[in-house]
Amino acid sequence: MHVQTADGFASVDALARAAGAQHLEGIGDVGELFALGEDSLNDLRTLSSDARTTVLAGDAHFAPPVGRPSKIVCVGLNYLDHIEESGGKRPANIVLFAKYPNCLVGSGEGVRLPAITRQLDYEGELAVIIGTRTSGVSAQDALAAIGGFSILNDVSARDLQIAEPQWIRGKSLDTFAPLGPVVLDAKSAPPIGEMRIQTRVNGELRQDASCSMMITPVAELIAHISAAITLEPGDIIATGTPSGVALGMNPPIYLQVGDTVTVSIDGIGELTNPIIAA
Repeated sequence: MHVQTADGFASVDALARAAGAQHLEGIGDVGELFALGEDSLNDLRTLSSDARTTVLAGDAHFAPPVGRPSKIVCVGLNYLDHIEESGGKRPANIVLFAKYPNCLVGSGEGVRLPAITRQLDYEGELAVIIGTRTSGVSAQDALAAIGGFSILNDVSARDLQIAEPQWIRGKSLDTFAPLGPVVLDAKSAPPIGEMRIQTRVNGELRQDASCSMMITPVAELIAHISAAITLEPGDIIATGTPSGVALGMNPPIYLQVGDTVTVSIDGIGELTNPIIAA
């Protein structure tokens, strides 16, 4: 695991060894860090304040910052303009579905286009990473459960999604949840409403929206989910996508092998993934 510096990244293991902080050695990902608790997180914040770069940004290879979350909870139809472009109606209730850890890949890794779909689509989303075990929290207190923020591309096989009553195959095939490039510490993050999602395909801007446009804001999402599902450190909530997906284009322009999708949110960075053959 690494922490970000001004020009790259620093090894957490190296920082921990130099400081004699054995409790910070051997951390595999951000979920494991959050599970250690707030004291350990504060220790790492202190060590990171003057960390020296060990890997330059241009030399970095990214894994998903959370590798094996117990849950990836996704929110469907959470931006009105996306509902309208998809020809749907605003749902009466919050729409949830799940992805699985097999979907996760890091920035720079390939998203595989399987032979079972001809309608591969992208959905740039703000990802909320849970920092503490959370159950039955109120919306008023829910933001305190957040450990950090990342970017998730909710890759979707539209023909499978539309043809089947459950979205499992349409949403949860291998490599269908690029995550990263990093997790932004919640204590360093701007207000959620000031974050902006942009998605580009081969450099062309397709999605551009403020997170303030969510129908159900993040605090209410966490409260709704945790009312009956306990959230664990490292769990991921994908908060929905705005308009600009391929499905909403006339005619749709779905992803093909050789395309590159980049989703960006200021402060977090750019999540970039090529589309490759399965």
